[in-house]
Amino acid sequence: MIRTVLCAALVLLAAPLPAHATAGGCYLRLAHLSPDTPAVDVTVTTFGRPDWSIKLNGVAYGDMSGYQRIEAGTYTISMRPAGADPASKPVISASLEGADGQAYTVAGLGKFAALSLKVLNDDISLPPTGQARMRAINAAPTTGAMDITRDGSPVITNAAFADPSPYQTLAAGTTTLKLTPKQAAPTELPVNLDAGAVYTVLVLERNGTLTAVARQDAKGAEVVPSGPIEAGYGGTAPQNTTPWTLILLTTLTAAAALTLRRKTPYRTTP
Repeated sequence: MIRTVLCAALVLLAAPLPAHATAGGCYLRLAHLSPDTPAVDVTVTTFGRPDWSIKLNGVAYGDMSGYQRIEAGTYTISMRPAGADPASKPVISASLEGADGQAYTVAGLGKFAALSLKVLNDDISLPPTGQARMRAINAAPTTGAMDITRDGSPVITNAAFADPSPYQTLAAGTTTLKLTPKQAAPTELPVNLDAGAVYTVLVLERNGTLTAVARQDAKGAEVVPSGPIEAGYGGTAPQNTTPWTLILLTTLTAAAALTLRRKTPYRTTP
């Protein structure tokens, strides 16, 4: 038991670390934004390190991982049906040329019949003083193009389905964004936009109901490794997500300590 726990901990420590734990490299996160595509297993591999990979199991529509820092280089990202043999042919794959200091989102976009796996260049550079930066990803298939306004002024216009919008700069502060689809009722999104932060607004559709979240990607030109959701609408509440590596490492450490305690006999003082 002890050997199993410690081996698992060593494997975990060899995995990519959160952004603040290493130097150099680039940032990568994965997203499933195809509304009619079933859950998938996503694997990241690189020719330069054949013994290394990242795998996320059971990634479903609307899921977006936190950022992980990886070495700069060439990577292959593959999607397979959840539970499929890792050696089987992927449903779709894409290549990433990761450059030092850059951030990327690799997202499955569009409907299943025309599914694409796109590499998005995430602009995590510092916005001007007192400003925030924002883009939108419209992953709701029946809305048509979408406009986002603030106090009646346009922020993002014609955000088409499966086509991430360009970034726009806007004043920081607590506000309400109005999302107006061409073919659906408007939706309001309360947000707290921090100065110096970068956001991605995700627009999803489940059972005919729209939801929108503003996800903070970076602050002060540093990515947010855990990818917290800052604000939401339609039942999505603010939350912070602890990196999965930290949770698993803590669990393994506690399990090892408990096992050692059970196996070590108590000693009495003479």
